Parts: sequence; C-alpha cells; structure tokens
Amino acid sequence: MDRKILLSDLQTSVAEAYEKYRVYDTGEATSDSRVESVDPNAFGIAVTLTDGTVIAAGDSGKAVPMTTVAKIPIMLTLLTQNNPQDIIQRSGMCKCGAGGCKHPAKPKVPVSAKGIRAMSMLQPTGDPDGKWDILIGNMLGLTGSEVTLDDGFFQKMMGENKSANTENLLADAGYYLYDDAQKSIELYTKMMAMTASAEQLSAMCATIAADGYNPLTKANIFDGNLAQRLVGFIAAKGPHKMAKPWLMLTGLPALSGYAGTIAGVLPGVMGIAAYSPVVNGAGISIRSAQAIAEIMNRLELSALSSARVTISEK
Repeated sequence: MDRKILLSDLQTSVAEAYEKYRVYDTGEATSDSRVESVDPNAFGIAVTLTDGTVIAAGDSGKAVPMTTVAKIPIMLTLLTQNNPQDIIQRSGMCKCGAGGCKHPAKPKVPVSAKGIRAMSMLQPTGDPDGKWDILIGNMLGLTGSEVTLDDGFFQKMMGENKSANTENLLADAGYYLYDDAQKSIELYTKMMAMTASAEQLSAMCATIAADGYNPLTKANIFDGNLAQRLVGFIAAKGPHKMAKPWLMLTGLPALSGYAGTIAGVLPGVMGIAAYSPVVNGAGISIRSAQAIAEIMNRLELSALSSARVTISEK
C-alpha cells in the first residue's frame, strides 16, 4: 500500500505542534541538574527528509549535550566493526554467552555501564585516540556538520565518576570490559558531552533513514545494509524507561537524552528531533515527546505500518 503526504501538510503539522507545545504546562518537571541551567522555555523541532528538505521551528539550532543519544553513533561504529551476533553476545551479562551461569549484576554508575562496555568493545583496542577519531568521523558523517564538546558537562560528569569510584564499582561487580576501564569510562563520558542540536540530530536520523546516505552532504556515510540493524537497536532501546509504550503510541524508533532531546528515524522517509530542557522523572523531555507524537499521529506515520510513504510538494 502506498501513501502520499503533501510537504505542506508536514510543514503545517510541525508548525502547529510547535505552537501547541511551546506553551505546554509541564507541571512538576524541571531541567536535569546534571546539565547547565538553560532557558526552561527553550523549544525546537526539526525534520530532515531523505531528499534533503529541512523543516525547522523554534530553537531547533540550540546545541546541547547528546547524553544517551550518543549511543547511536557508538552503535553504528560497533556495527561497522562487528557482526550483530557478536555484538549481542559480547554485550551480554557474562563472557561465556551461554545460559545457566550466574550473571553479575549491572552496577549503578553515573554514566551507563552498558555504554562504557560498548565503548570498550570498539577498535582499535588500547588506542583511545584512534577510537575517538573514528567516532567523531562517524558523527560528522551522520550530522553533516561539526559537533563540539561541552567541556563543563564533561568535567562535571568525570567528577561524578571519580566520586562514585566508577572504575572500582565495575570491577567489584565483575562487570567485564574489553579495554582499559578508565579510558573506556572517559571516552564514553566524553561522547555523552558532545553537543548537537535538533537540526543536527534530525540530519543524523535522516542519514539512517536513507540507508547511510546523508541527504544534506550527498555523501554515503555507511553501508546501507547496517541501517535496519541500527534502527532495530534504536527501537529496542527507545526513550528512557518507555521504549514499549513509545513505540506503540508513535510507531517511531527513537532515543532520548536527559539534556532534553529526542531523536527518531522513520526509515525511507525522514529523521525527526525535538529539544526542550524540561524533563520528567525519567529524564525525557515532555514537550519534545508530545510534539513528536502529535506529528506522527496526525499524519498517520509509523515505522510499523505496511504503507510505503512518499512526501511530495503536490
């Protein structure tokens, strides 16, 4: 089944969602204390289509730390270096990869233990500068524009890692890593501190939606066969603590960051992202979530639908 959506209808949906949720009452929610205080009224939405068309509203160019959205370029790098089965086995709770053994508990640390492990899996082992160069190259390719480090956020989170004794917590829990623990912690925290705007995140997701082809730079960034694996990862992770209800309500594979961003991929159609620093108890931006859901549902868009969607001017 084919569906055609007018570009003007998409533009109207973005504009009206922005206006509706720009003044949305967020109740008791507030900005995350780990992120530098910003204007609580800041709000922006961006959509990048696979043909390079960009639709933006509000503060869509405001760059903030990616936090857990940084798992997208990390997973892309893992997929380019490993087959999916190896990633699944090596990211499990024990090295043997078999059932029946006693799995160590995942320790609670200031940054994601699984994110640290993923960073430790990247090649080249023992070469943090080499890993970093690959990651930043992938970020540049995905977004099509420069990303910068929020050094204040990075230093704050590294201070929390030190205070929590993250390295020893991982070791004491038997939470195995594939490379130097301290370097893996530092690299993952640094990746979380890289900033991106809603416009950049929508471009990143549009590149995934276009099977590795960046519609803004007109460059092939990664093997298109990896796109479905990457979308599967995004769908499975979902916005923090609400992957299942989010996918049911919106049909959009997406990740959230506690600095206030949500970024999603509609394969073959577009990338969409929104930003507002006001987050709920799970660290999810309320305005961003509501606005994206409104756009997806209003236009009856879903990655889970059998409809093949095209967006055209007429």
